[in-house]
Amino acid sequence: MLPTSIQRTATRAAPTAWVAYAGARSVHTSSIVSARRRNNRKAELEAQRVAEAEATRRAQEQLRKLKDTKFLNSLVHPERLFESTQISQQDAAISSSMAFENTSAGDVSADGESQKNFDAGLKRQADSGRYSCQIKPEEVELITEVAPKVIESREGGPASYVMPDMAGKAPRIQADIVRRIVALENANSKAVVHYNIGRAVDTFGRSEGDSGSPEVQAAVWTVRINNLEDHLRTNRKDHQNRRSYTKLLHKRAKMLKYLKRESLERYYLCLKQLGLTKDMVEGEILQPKRVE
Repeated sequence: MLPTSIQRTATRAAPTAWVAYAGARSVHTSSIVSARRRNNRKAELEAQRVAEAEATRRAQEQLRKLKDTKFLNSLVHPERLFESTQISQQDAAISSSMAFENTSAGDVSADGESQKNFDAGLKRQADSGRYSCQIKPEEVELITEVAPKVIESREGGPASYVMPDMAGKAPRIQADIVRRIVALENANSKAVVHYNIGRAVDTFGRSEGDSGSPEVQAAVWTVRINNLEDHLRTNRKDHQNRRSYTKLLHKRAKMLKYLKRESLERYYLCLKQLGLTKDMVEGEILQPKRVE
C-alpha cells in the first residue's frame, strides 16, 4: 500500500485517466481510444447500409423478373399511355391543320398530294385498336370504315351546298372524331382499369363470359392491386388507399388458397401467370408503410 502523498501525486500527474492500485482494474478513457471506437462504429454502420442497399437491389431485380409475364406485360399503364398520346395529338393537330390549308387553297396540280396529306393528318397515334367502354374493334370499324363509304356513295346532301370542297371529306372527318372519342388513349384512368379487367377476364376465363372462377377473380384483384401500387408510389400519405391495398392482398391470398385446395396444377399455373410466389400468398401479409 502506497502512502497517501504518493497517491495524490500520481492522480495529479494523470488527470485524464483513472489510476487504481493493489489488484483493482484500470479503465483508460483517453480521446484516442474514443476516436477509434467512433471510427469503428461508423465503418460498421456504413457496411450495414451497403449490405441493405445490395439486398434491396437484388430483391427488386428478382421481383422485376418475376413480374415479367405475358399477362402483366399486356396490361395498359395510364401514365405511359397518356404521355405518348399528349405528344402525338399535338403533332397530329399541326399536320391536320396544314393539310386543311393545302386543300382549301384549291391547288389542282397538287390535288393528289393534298389528299395524302389530309388523310395523314386524320390519323392519330390514338388509333391503337384499344377502345374504352367495352367497345369492340369490329364496332369501331363499322362506324369508321363502312359508314363513311355508304355516305360518300350517296349523291348530293346538305354538305355539298354549304362546303362543296369538303363535302366528300365530311363523313371521314366525323368518323375520325368518333374514333378518337372512344379511343382508350383519350379516356381517363378508371376506363383504363376497366379495360385491364376485361383483359384479365378474357385471359383467365375458362369459358366465354366466365367471370367467377378463382383464377379470374385473382387476376382482377391483381389488376386493382397494381393500380393502387402506382397510386401509392406517388401519394405516400394516402392511408385510406393503403388500407384498401392491404385488404385486396388478403382477398387475393384467400382466393388463391381456395384454388390450391381445389387444384394444385391450376394454383401454380396461376401464380406463374400473375408473377407471384408461394410466400406472397401463404406468408403473413402486413400493411406496408410505403410502396416502393
